[in-house]
Amino acid sequence: MPVTTRFTRSGAVNRRVFLQSLLATGVGATFTGDLHAQAQAERRRNGWIIPTNKPDRFNLKVMAFNPIPAPDPKTWELSIEGSGEPGVKLKAGDLDKLPRVAQSSRLKCVQCWSGRVNWEGFRAEALLRLIHAKTDLLWLRVDCADKYYDFVKLEDLRHPRTLFAVGMNGEALSPEHGAPLRLILPAKYGYKSSKLITRLTFVDKGGMGLVADGWPYYSASGDILPGVDHPFEFPDETRKIAGGEIVDY
Repeated sequence: MPVTTRFTRSGAVNRRVFLQSLLATGVGATFTGDLHAQAQAERRRNGWIIPTNKPDRFNLKVMAFNPIPAPDPKTWELSIEGSGEPGVKLKAGDLDKLPRVAQSSRLKCVQCWSGRVNWEGFRAEALLRLIHAKTDLLWLRVDCADKYYDFVKLEDLRHPRTLFAVGMNGEALSPEHGAPLRLILPAKYGYKSSKLITRLTFVDKGGMGLVADGWPYYSASGDILPGVDHPFEFPDETRKIAGGEIVDY
């Protein structure tokens, strides 16, 4: 899933049919191991929404995991653990103090579509300075209000194009696109750009993330691979991409 679908990557297989089959049966394939069991249990407890064929006014589709009411910005908190100071909690007003950055980048979905968005937010380094982070841990676990979770390497978090987004196209970020806070990693498929973020935990070892652990079509790294793209701004066009962030259009 520019903002939007959590679940996105380059589609050699019809992933929508695959997901629809999961919805029809109520469960996915049988997996072994604790992480697989956890992911399967999450799928049983929570619902899925398959994006419609029609993009929204931002030229994006939206896929929601375990749909929830929109978080209240007045009560929302971002909890941060493992950064050197225990129990760090930030309010939306704390994040408003961070230097704002504008960035145009394209979010590429695994379902082969993409869209370009003018994002507004702040860099990870600004957040780390705010909390006086002191850690040699190399991974970040990202947890979201809808029980979605993922793992991000610290080098990817600190990449100069990674952004914590709070706005898009001149507007405040909307709940369906991840408000109050979401990640933008332009060189990764959309499912790495976690939405509705509520907790960041620095850890010594990474993991697959909810989607990559449960489905064979989603890699743990989420790197955009060479292939094709169907940008919504150019209907009926198929464009070849070299892999990584899409910067040619």
